[in-house]
Amino acid sequence: MATVFKTTLLSLFILFSAAACSKSAEPTKASQSSYVQDYSKATTSSGLSKADFAWHAQNTFGWDCSEVVARGENGSENYIVIECSSGQKIRVYPRNGILPRITNENDTFDLEAKGPS
Repeated sequence: MATVFKTTLLSLFILFSAAACSKSAEPTKASQSSYVQDYSKATTSSGLSKADFAWHAQNTFGWDCSEVVARGENGSENYIVIECSSGQKIRVYPRNGILPRITNENDTFDLEAKGPS
């Protein structure tokens, strides 16, 4: 009986481990963005991954954001707050048919500004 129980537990562990490994996590680093291979596609604000946000923040706007570690939801405002691995929090404003506008938390383009004023 104990052997059957151990075998069943082992089987369940293997099954759930395999299922967890088969799920691919969303890419988060700028270097993982599809824009690295073809930056001519970096002309939209729709369907962006965390990696795409990081790529735009770093390469289009110059922010210290090689990786997005957190992404907020669209609130009542027309922007998404993302947090970069550097600790920088920035606003991403998706726009129809063009790349997003990205600012600091104060809604300016000052790369040195820290936090809301």
